[in-house]
Amino acid sequence: MKLLKNLFLACFIASLSLAETATKGFPQEYYKLRGKKAKTYFFNFLEKKIRVENIKILTERIFILSLKGKKNLNTDSKEYKKLKQLQKKYKVQDLYDYKKFLKRIDIIPPSLAIAQAATESAWGRSRFIREANNIFGHWTYNPKIGMVPRERDEDKRHLIRIFPTLESSIAIYMRNLNRTSAYEDFRTNRQKMRENNVYIDGYILSGDMTEYSAIGHNYVLILKSIIKRYKLADLDKKFYERTKFLLKGQK
Repeated sequence: MKLLKNLFLACFIASLSLAETATKGFPQEYYKLRGKKAKTYFFNFLEKKIRVENIKILTERIFILSLKGKKNLNTDSKEYKKLKQLQKKYKVQDLYDYKKFLKRIDIIPPSLAIAQAATESAWGRSRFIREANNIFGHWTYNPKIGMVPRERDEDKRHLIRIFPTLESSIAIYMRNLNRTSAYEDFRTNRQKMRENNVYIDGYILSGDMTEYSAIGHNYVLILKSIIKRYKLADLDKKFYERTKFLLKGQK
């Protein structure tokens, strides 16, 4: 079963990763579309990229589960080195706190990611995504990887982060939700869904995104409206059905 999982994941990632975006923003053909065709393109294009990143996260989760709570790993072993990498990535203080690892290493529901991408990037048409591959509105204070917002107040110093690829923007967004203290409620509620063996519901979890935007609760209402209007929860269910065998019998 373990070999089957590994083969599946390797093939799945290899086939989907071929679609990395070479240019900034969406493909140029997208910007010629309007109305329903544009929305359909937006959903399909992003869903594939979000799926790839979520599969990568599931491989990390399966690795943690494969350790079966072992402590005092050989410091020269591949398992130990991999665990140290994940400890740094997800900011887990105790190397052997597997409960914390599993709470932080889990998927971001496609419906939530797509709704936030639509909101933060003006449906992929904002300057930030077209010039900086920034689809989730990330800020930075590092001038080497940032660009100045046009309407920034004179006393402000924040920059819009520039990403080398659209995929890297998605990966950082997911890492942010999985390890930042502002989204602890999100991770707690997601964990409950995992423990109850149900799909990770982006519509419900969007309620935990009040800290993501300065407009707070109104931001949540926007996300919920997008998810409901375009029936994006179907993507959450679809991803769950495709991958649930990977975690069968495990939380």
